[in-house]
Amino acid sequence: MTAALNDDRDGRNARWDDHREQRRRHIVDAAIELVEELPIGAELTLQDVADKAGLVRTVVQRHFGGRIGLVRAVQADVVAQAFTLISSAAENLTTYRALTDDLVATTVSWVGGHPKLHVLIERELGDGEPSELSRAITEFAEQLTALNALIASGFGLILDERQIAETRLLYIGLIGQVRATTSHWVLHDQDLVSAEVVVSLLSNWILKQTLDLAARYGLEIDADEPFAGLVHRWRQHGVDV
Repeated sequence: MTAALNDDRDGRNARWDDHREQRRRHIVDAAIELVEELPIGAELTLQDVADKAGLVRTVVQRHFGGRIGLVRAVQADVVAQAFTLISSAAENLTTYRALTDDLVATTVSWVGGHPKLHVLIERELGDGEPSELSRAITEFAEQLTALNALIASGFGLILDERQIAETRLLYIGLIGQVRATTSHWVLHDQDLVSAEVVVSLLSNWILKQTLDLAARYGLEIDADEPFAGLVHRWRQHGVDV
């Protein structure tokens, strides 16, 4: 009897959790639609989102705790979608140059296609916490730093603590460069500078800086060498890729 009651309670809790998650998803989707409709940089309010979602304001507040909680949830969702799209550009690896071009082109394309969402995720919320974009950038820089260390080990170079810190600083700077350039471009220069030119400029800057750092550590990498050749060399050094 007790087991049956517990099963019923667990079933109700699971259904309630599903309902709550579906409701949150509905509200976030409505908020994203609303941002795309409003003037660029417009404030996202609980009442406007509730109206868009066909709900009362108190329901939205109950799910997110207030406007800042709602905006942070929307930021997190948009950032996750954007980074998933950008990361997918790295799936077809050919050369360093092609990889850089694809990552930058996907980023510029997303920013150019969603300037209002881009402004939203750039916004600090004034609650003493970094924006969700800042959090994602920090994680991405750590991933790139780890990848760089793997590449270096493939050439027989084990980066020390200082070199890893230097690499992390480089990637933080490169990501910030892309962030600042695309932010200014989408708000001020789209009519003067094409997306293709922005991609070319950023890709060239990124390649030069990353390959210069590699050269400082004694690694001469050809940006146009096929990855297949690099993988072969890494395997010769005992790296499993």
